[in-house]
Amino acid sequence: MLTGKYYHSLDAKNRLIIPAKLKEQLGDTVTILRGSDKCLTVYSAEEWENYARKISELPKTQVRQITRYIYSNSIEVTPDSQGRVQLPPEMLEFAGITKSIITVGCGKYAEIWDEETWKSLNLDDEPEDFNNLLQELGL
Repeated sequence: MLTGKYYHSLDAKNRLIIPAKLKEQLGDTVTILRGSDKCLTVYSAEEWENYARKISELPKTQVRQITRYIYSNSIEVTPDSQGRVQLPPEMLEFAGITKSIITVGCGKYAEIWDEETWKSLNLDDEPEDFNNLLQELGL
């Protein structure tokens, strides 16, 4: 399980470091794509394969646009020996990433956020009615 919150920065070449603990769990090759929120989502090769399988099992007539969007806005990368990956400018722009980054573990995947966006959305705050929500979900 990918867990934790990690603070870091882009370097001058638009590379970010995948934190060592997450890199160890994600493996040698990862897929990064635009998230459904204003962030980037990182999948291990195994989890990306599971995700892609689910997409391929959907009726083509209903998901052509979604399929095009997901695959055209994803990249497969192998972090270098220091755990760095280079992100394309369009991904950085989508997520509003300029310098300071927060990477968070989300169980089977990780998310990369611009630090200011993370803070402005109050994502460190406990969700409203958190205990009730957990009970409703059976957790």
